[in-house]
Amino acid sequence: MMNTHPPDIKSKAQKEVLLITIYLLFLAGLSLYLMLTQSVEIDEDFALHDLFSSIISSLVVFIPILFVWWKSSSIPSLNPMILKSVNPMAAASIAALALVIPIALLPLEVLVNYLFAFLPEHFNNAAQKLNEQSNAVFIVQRMEHSVLGIISLYIALAAMPAIIEEVVFRGILQHRMHVSGLNPFWAIGLSSLVFCILHLQFYNMLPMMALSSILGWLYYHGKSLHYSVLFHALNNGLSITVLITFGNDLNTEEANPWFWVISMGAIFTAVMLIRFLHKSLRTQDSAHPNNEG
Repeated sequence: MMNTHPPDIKSKAQKEVLLITIYLLFLAGLSLYLMLTQSVEIDEDFALHDLFSSIISSLVVFIPILFVWWKSSSIPSLNPMILKSVNPMAAASIAALALVIPIALLPLEVLVNYLFAFLPEHFNNAAQKLNEQSNAVFIVQRMEHSVLGIISLYIALAAMPAIIEEVVFRGILQHRMHVSGLNPFWAIGLSSLVFCILHLQFYNMLPMMALSSILGWLYYHGKSLHYSVLFHALNNGLSITVLITFGNDLNTEEANPWFWVISMGAIFTAVMLIRFLHKSLRTQDSAHPNNEG
C-alpha cells in the first residue's frame, strides 16, 4: 500500500515513534534492572485486589503514550484504524487461528530451549527468573479458582491486556511507523520487537515474536483493531484455560512422535487460515477504500 501522507504528518509520526520507542525501551530496562537486583518473594496466595492492583499499575505506565496519542488525535491519519464493520468469516477464522497457533509454535519453543542449553548457566538462571516474574503463569496458579476468581482472570489477564496493548503497540506505535514512511514489513517487525522486549520473556521470545507479528499483520491488512484485539484476547484466554485445566502437567515432550505430528498439522492449519484471512481481509480492504492508513 502506497504511503501518501504529507511530509509534515510523516515528520510528526517519526518524532512520536522515536519518543514512544525510547520510553518503552526505558520501561523494559528499568523492569529488567528491578527484577535482577531485587529479591521478590511471591506469596502463596494471590487475591483479587492483588490481581487488579497489578493490572492497574501496568496500565499506568502506558499513560504517557496515550497522552501522545491524545495530543495528535486531531489528525485523523494518526488515529488507530477501526472499521465500522467486521467480516464475520474473518472473525471466525481468527478464532480458529487462535486455537491452533499455540500448538503450531511449540517447535519454536523447543528450538529456544535447545539454543539456551548452549548458553552459560548464570544466563539461563537469569532468563528463567525473568520468565517467572514477568509471566502471568504464577498469577493463574496462585489465584483461587472460584467462579469469581476465574472470571476476574479472564478480564484482567485476557481482555484488558489485549485491548490496551493492541491500542499501544499496533494502533499507536506500528501505525505511526507506517505513517512515518516505514515499509509495512518493517513497521510490523520493529513494533513486534519492542513488544517482545517489554515483556522480558526470553525463553518465549521467538513464539512471542511470531504471535506479535501475526497481530501486526491482522491490524495492517484488516484495517482495524477489532481483529488484533480479538486474536490477542482469545490467545490469552486459551493460555489461562490450559493453565487452569492442566497446570504445568500438560505433556509437550518433543521426544514423543505425536508431538511432531500434531505440531505439523497445526502449522499446516495455521498457514491455510492465514492464507484465507489474507484473501478475506484484502477483499474487505478494497470494499472500504476510505479506511486506508
